[in-house]
Amino acid sequence: MTATTSDKLEIRRLDEKRYALTLDGLVRYIGTQEECERRAEILSLKTDRAIQDKALVRSVHLSR
Repeated sequence: MTATTSDKLEIRRLDEKRYALTLDGLVRYIGTQEECERRAEILSLKTDRAIQDKALVRSVHLSR
């Protein structure tokens, strides 16, 4: 699984119940497979600057 940049996310099995989420080969989280998959999804979300800008403008208009 590849994130939006050159960062490489992987989920590796440690034993029967534990998995490790690695980012560029470094272990970032250890937990169940489901927990690792959820965290990998969060880390691999794309950051689109145009969407962020629109959300900022929308929040400014709503606060007035």
